[in-house]
Amino acid sequence: FSFPPCAKSGRAVLDLHGVRKAYGGRVIFGGVNVLIERGDRIALIGPNGAGKSTLMRMLSGVEAPDAGTRTEGHQVVMQYFAQDEATRLDPALTIYQTLAGDAPLHMVPSIRNILGGFLFSGDDIEKPVRVLSGGERTRLAVARMLLRPSNTLLLDEPTNHLDLDSKDVLLEALEDFGGTLI
Repeated sequence: FSFPPCAKSGRAVLDLHGVRKAYGGRVIFGGVNVLIERGDRIALIGPNGAGKSTLMRMLSGVEAPDAGTRTEGHQVVMQYFAQDEATRLDPALTIYQTLAGDAPLHMVPSIRNILGGFLFSGDDIEKPVRVLSGGERTRLAVARMLLRPSNTLLLDEPTNHLDLDSKDVLLEALEDFGGTLI
């Protein structure tokens, strides 16, 4: 699969200036300055509890910093894949309904093809989300990202629960992605 094309963003995609974040008395980071530019490919690496997911939530705008500013660049179209994205799927919906509910009208005819690309075919698409394995839920959550073109992807551990073949397919698609990737 491949991510759908999207208009280019401005040169500056995201700018964090003087950002601070604490939970209670525990300061996760302070005085952080980050400038992400169009086309950057950034990997956040560190031990558990170092603040990687917190930083991703701030970059995505899901969580506000305690101090400092977050500025989004011109024409940035962002998608954020949270670490727990697969668990956020509605268990009452079917696989097909999960994609159809989020799909822009012009993408509806492509849903079956997208699902097939993620190994959901035939009667499988009528399975309720609640019976899916962790890997199947993750594949479905990634498939949802193909419904809306974006030029910036923020992915927090998108390969969790994926089998080796699915990881390889996702990594190949990310290599071909023409936008900014974090």
